[in-house]
Amino acid sequence: MKVLVVGGGGREHALVWKLKQSPLIREIYCAPGNGGISEIAEIVNISSEDLTGILNFCQEKRIDLVVVGPEMPLSLGITDLLEENNIKVFGPNKKASLLEASKIFAKEFMKKYGIPTADFAVFDKENIEKAKDYVLSLLEKNNFCVIKADGLCFGKGSFVVDDKEKALRIIEDLMVKEILGKAGAKIVVEECLFGYEASLIGVTDGEKVLQFLPSQDHKRLLDNDEGPNTGGMGAYSPLPFLKEDLLKKAKEEIFERLLFGLKEEKIEYCGVIYAGIMVSKQDIFVLEFNVRFGDPETQAILPLLKSDLLEIILLAKDKQLKKELEFYSKSSLCVVLASQGYPYQYEKGKKIKLPKEVDESKNLIFHSGTEKRDGEFYTSGGRVLSVCGIGKDLKEAQEQAYALIPEIYFEGMHYRKDIGKKGIELL
Repeated sequence: MKVLVVGGGGREHALVWKLKQSPLIREIYCAPGNGGISEIAEIVNISSEDLTGILNFCQEKRIDLVVVGPEMPLSLGITDLLEENNIKVFGPNKKASLLEASKIFAKEFMKKYGIPTADFAVFDKENIEKAKDYVLSLLEKNNFCVIKADGLCFGKGSFVVDDKEKALRIIEDLMVKEILGKAGAKIVVEECLFGYEASLIGVTDGEKVLQFLPSQDHKRLLDNDEGPNTGGMGAYSPLPFLKEDLLKKAKEEIFERLLFGLKEEKIEYCGVIYAGIMVSKQDIFVLEFNVRFGDPETQAILPLLKSDLLEIILLAKDKQLKKELEFYSKSSLCVVLASQGYPYQYEKGKKIKLPKEVDESKNLIFHSGTEKRDGEFYTSGGRVLSVCGIGKDLKEAQEQAYALIPEIYFEGMHYRKDIGKKGIELL
């Protein structure tokens, strides 16, 4: 088969790496890809948001399957466009992608179909004063609340606040100053939940969800979950605190109700579904839905997948998801190495020093913001590399990841030193 992966981050590097292991693969391309992906696939200089360019490339190369990584092309309707032209796509259509593209759509969908989530209220620009009053009442009652921009913000549109002045400023920034553009023109204000966060990611054909091993992302920039939100600074899988009874509860209360709701709304769905959840004692609540693989969760979960990912995707496309996924009995932990200044302004073009050899039974390095010039790698993004450790348990996986990092260098390199710490404390 000829396969095109759309995207250019660490997630897409991991997807290409895993897909290429399938005996069904004949040729694999990635648009736009990155420096690391260029080592294992043919990269194509087309933006992931250039839908017409991607269509033309698929027709020219007679691509058999397109696997979409990022959320933006999905929300723009890449699946609809390609399928109208008889090109097979793994990823939900534009309507289904609203589960991620609109926090308001997702919250109202959850409320309608009984999917557990935090209590919430929705506000637009006409109701800024009401939004402020509601936030102040939540802070008075619970000391905390969450303010979320409605649209896509790449992991940077959610704010947990415990301060009245800060809360009011965030509302002004989003709805008046429009610091996130149209994405913040409407907001969701939620009660704040406490517990352990987890990422439940699965493949669905619209009839059934096959779940990967659960993982946990680390969204804050700095150790001890301090600093601003980012796209994700590290992840690990599986999770010591998420036992079989809670996974069964998630299947019944989240994924089965989700599939029922989609059918009721006559929304077709074939692709990845990702529920970001909060585990509080024996209860689970959905914080958000995403309609694609997580980044960096993908870099942590795919090394543990024994099944042929391409075969699973093709079964989903044929609505034949009958077999269960198989996994290695190991743990994986991924640490993101970021550019100085991320998630704000950062410099590019820093030369990257990498180890000459990596033992893939212990470590993997997935590239995100890199480019290759004259045989050397240079930084080209905020999140630069994902360094993964694989071990018999979480502690060993953590040790493997952090043992490799000193062999890597670029000017301004920054990373968290505590990825997996909470999970290890629960072992």
